Amino acid sequence: MTRLTAAFAAVFALVSLASAQQSDVDRYVREHQQAIVRELVELVAVPNVRTDLPNITRNAELLRRMLERRGMKPEVWETPSTPLVYGERLVPGASRTILFYIHFDGQPVDKAAWKQADPWQPVLRAGTIEEGAEEIRDWSARTAFPDTWRIYARSAGDDKGPIEAFVSAMDAIDGKPTQNVKVILHGEEEGGGPALDFAVRNHADALRSDVLLIVDGPQHPSGNPTLYYGARGGAGLTVTVYTAKSAMHSGNYGNWLPDANVRLAQLLASMVAPGGKVGIDGFYDDVLPFPPAAVKMMQEVPDDSESMRRLYGLGSTDGAAASLQEGLNLPSFSVHMMKGGEVGGVIAATATAEIAMRLVKENSPRRMIDRVLAHIRKQGYFVVDADPDTATLAAHPRVAKVTARGGAASGAWRTDPDTPAAQFITDALGARWGSRLVRIRTLGGGVPAGPFIDAFHVPTIGVSLANYDDNQHTDNENLRLGNLWNGIAALAAIMTVH
Repeated sequence: MTRLTAAFAAVFALVSLASAQQSDVDRYVREHQQAIVRELVELVAVPNVRTDLPNITRNAELLRRMLERRGMKPEVWETPSTPLVYGERLVPGASRTILFYIHFDGQPVDKAAWKQADPWQPVLRAGTIEEGAEEIRDWSARTAFPDTWRIYARSAGDDKGPIEAFVSAMDAIDGKPTQNVKVILHGEEEGGGPALDFAVRNHADALRSDVLLIVDGPQHPSGNPTLYYGARGGAGLTVTVYTAKSAMHSGNYGNWLPDANVRLAQLLASMVAPGGKVGIDGFYDDVLPFPPAAVKMMQEVPDDSESMRRLYGLGSTDGAAASLQEGLNLPSFSVHMMKGGEVGGVIAATATAEIAMRLVKENSPRRMIDRVLAHIRKQGYFVVDADPDTATLAAHPRVAKVTARGGAASGAWRTDPDTPAAQFITDALGARWGSRLVRIRTLGGGVPAGPFIDAFHVPTIGVSLANYDDNQHTDNENLRLGNLWNGIAALAAIMTVH
């Protein structure tokens, strides 16, 4: 046998083995759909707002039991804020260790906005609410659940559905991964807190791995399996413009007293050009021009901008970038809140805006904040960091108080897609889905990989399992069951790659 023939034979054997494993996983999922749905329904039925410590603790205990049933030797780690749950399955002779990160807390809810009595009492529907899909009231005897059916409940998609995909993947491979598998389940991702940093400091040996896999976020709108190699972080400023020590009657002082609302609007307008690009000096300098490999990856993402524009009712898009993917790889600038004035026919003496910047790996939060401060000063403002007194107001034509959010680290990160330690994840999903696999250079939102990367310098990749229209963070959050089945297959493929 020639070397070339032997190489082809080895590749064929690996492909055949992978195909057989895929068939076994698919068969497991088909035969156990009721049990999988039932377990997920039990999990999402436990309220999970991070400030509700008794229920967060209930979640942690339920997750501990779920991992225990899979033989993962779970532990609940107490922290100064919320508990975390850790589990592991170590394989003698394994060539690598994967640490899965998934969070189990969710956003607060406005029950009145939901199309069901209680966001934590899951509802199964034969499709989407927007389509008028009926509620499936009695599914206890069902053995098959169509891909298009959805579970409506808080955290169904973000991020308890992925937890169910993880434990079910372990079941589907009969608890026999080819890699060392570790998992950390986090209870305060949505609002931040000290728990994760505490765990990284105090359980470093357990959390060390060759690669960190973040299981979070919705898939690409094409509905195809999605990997991402980075995520944005952020920094922000609160800007308050002052014109006088108090508001004054608009009839008596109009055309004499400057209007703080107008001054603030003019200041903000100076920061963003009419076409959408940020006009602050140096805002894009850290990022542009993009490397050729980055441009290629962005161009390969199958975005359908025109369909998305119609779906969201956009008469025009922002214009700061040539495409959505380019925009996700640039720092962005937005105004999350503007407030000024009062009831009573008076001219506002103060007006406030919350400015938020989404930053990418190349950005320094401190440098970006300094650029905004320099721009404010360039517009003629004397900048203070506390409420100015009357003498300060009288001494300067324009006064603004600016307080910054974000220090040395923004939380942004990115892993080189060709990093050998992480390449096997791309290969595993590519073998399963081929050209359907969508590879995203930078996720628009943030995920808390920073503590792991800072402590362990570990290559990090994200896999998105939830449907893109899962309504995460808002009312009527849901998980499409086809995404759950595919998520199980994806994680099983990663756990058993050779």
